[in-house]
Amino acid sequence: MKKEELIQAFPDKRIKPADGMAVTAAVWEEAHDYHRSYAHFHNLLAHGSGILVGLEVIASDPPDSAVYIMPGIAIGARGEFITLKKPVAYDIGSARGNLYLQLTYGESAPRIGGDPERTEDLLYINTEFGIEAKSELGDSVGVELARLRRETRKSPICDAKDPEHPVLDEIDLRFRREIGGQSNFLDVASMVICYLGGKPSEHHYRGASALGRAMRNSGNVALWVDDALSISPELGCYDLVYLVGLGKFTLDKDEMMALHDYLEKGGTIFAESCRQKSAKEMLSDTAFFDVFGSMNVALEDVQPGHPLLMVPFLFASATPGFAVEGEPKLLAGGGVVFSGHDYGCVWQGQQQGDGPSRETVRAAHEWGSNLVTYALRRRREAGR
Repeated sequence: MKKEELIQAFPDKRIKPADGMAVTAAVWEEAHDYHRSYAHFHNLLAHGSGILVGLEVIASDPPDSAVYIMPGIAIGARGEFITLKKPVAYDIGSARGNLYLQLTYGESAPRIGGDPERTEDLLYINTEFGIEAKSELGDSVGVELARLRRETRKSPICDAKDPEHPVLDEIDLRFRREIGGQSNFLDVASMVICYLGGKPSEHHYRGASALGRAMRNSGNVALWVDDALSISPELGCYDLVYLVGLGKFTLDKDEMMALHDYLEKGGTIFAESCRQKSAKEMLSDTAFFDVFGSMNVALEDVQPGHPLLMVPFLFASATPGFAVEGEPKLLAGGGVVFSGHDYGCVWQGQQQGDGPSRETVRAAHEWGSNLVTYALRRRREAGR
């Protein structure tokens, strides 16, 4: 529920019992609805929707199209407790592409309980749950259990060999919102790296991964990074697309349309050239400006007071990057951020000369946090 809906729906009256009052079924129901509603609002406002305990998702052994959800408890989008007391198998079937495994709350119709110790038959409503693999999140009311990028309709689904970097056809548990006592993340964010004009660069993947670890250690945002994806409509599931220029490049019509649609839906593009390839950086910089110009994206200098320099960390100007000479630009506009600093290299401790100081790396990580926060804000605004 949205904030305004929560405030308007909050219960503000209850039945006052009195001697001799007739406790009909309607009165009983209204009295208990008040307490149920209060409990639901407490869950949402104090904890939020997410996983309290358990509900791990594992692959079949041997792997096939099914996964297993382990017992656990979650809080649904309206504050209800969702409980699985036994392992549940769910078959993905022939679905492919980006998939989101979600858990929802439900209730049975009233039915006779059949308690042999009671002389009368009482009606009971049983809590239930639903499990669904959706192709997009949208305005879902479900609790996310796992994600999956399935390559083909027959690809077997496996547990992730490296849980921090799951690949195609592996169960991705990184974006679950865990709200139990040991979890303190306020947000979960996703970044994907796309390389243009050359072969994938380990520098920027290691740099983005280092930024993710720094942000997770801060406890505010859990950033997870995927590497070396092509530009396609599947980018839509990421909060931030990191375009790394490694030389001269051009984009075809489908790639241009994918980036345009991504921006239209509230995505954020971060583009920069690898400054370690000094002979090619100007070629990729020019290619970036050509691409964004053809998309009618107006880039302007990031000035003091811009969100990229304000939230959550305050900067008077852009922090140092890989190059120690010249005056590299930091531009933004229309959901695009262009950097001439090559933060990807600094994030993992590389800089021209003797390397960056600890202060430089820390400042670059803090600016990276601002970048991710900026992307998350754009997503929320697009959702509203």
